[in-house]
Amino acid sequence: SHPNIVTIYDAGEEHDLGYIAMELLEGTPLSQSARKPNLMPVNEVLLTIATVADALDYAHQQGVVHRDIKPENIMLTKDRVVKVMDFGIAKMASSSKTQKNIVLGTPIYMSPEQIAGKKVDGRTDIFSLGVVLFELLTGQLPFTADNLSAVLFSITHHPHPAIQTLRPDLPPMVQEIVDRALQKELPYRYRRADEFAGELRACLQNLAA
Repeated sequence: SHPNIVTIYDAGEEHDLGYIAMELLEGTPLSQSARKPNLMPVNEVLLTIATVADALDYAHQQGVVHRDIKPENIMLTKDRVVKVMDFGIAKMASSSKTQKNIVLGTPIYMSPEQIAGKKVDGRTDIFSLGVVLFELLTGQLPFTADNLSAVLFSITHHPHPAIQTLRPDLPPMVQEIVDRALQKELPYRYRRADEFAGELRACLQNLAA
């Protein structure tokens, strides 16, 4: 287990109903800090996302892709410990009953390859975490449209807005990190979540200098 991943005690199926037993947490999901005027300070956002990226790197090394990274699935406990929750979709995806090409996850946070129903790996979680990073820094999503199909088209075909146009106070390094995490083509995205975390921490050090 990892200190920033909610412990799952048991998962299974009974009477055709799936269940997951996990540790009980008290705290607030990041979704409560994803809209103005409740945005967190920049350094807290960067540290939180770096911590999530570390937890995801651990999961990826175990061969587990979360597939549903979003603010609602990241909890800050009362002690300010970051916890990644709801690895339930990962459990479902690893079950023999999950068919190929079934799209699992929350559409507005999905990667282009996830939307296309292609095989996913840890870089899918990195894209989704990039969406969360963008949202926590700006109070809005990087891909928006009038309806869901248009949002999905935007994720797969349109560039996200330059984050510095929305937050001119952010240093260029933050924009570079966001841009790399949100690359539509896999070869240009961070290859590993610990690489993503490392750049976030380097940016934090620069901000503190």
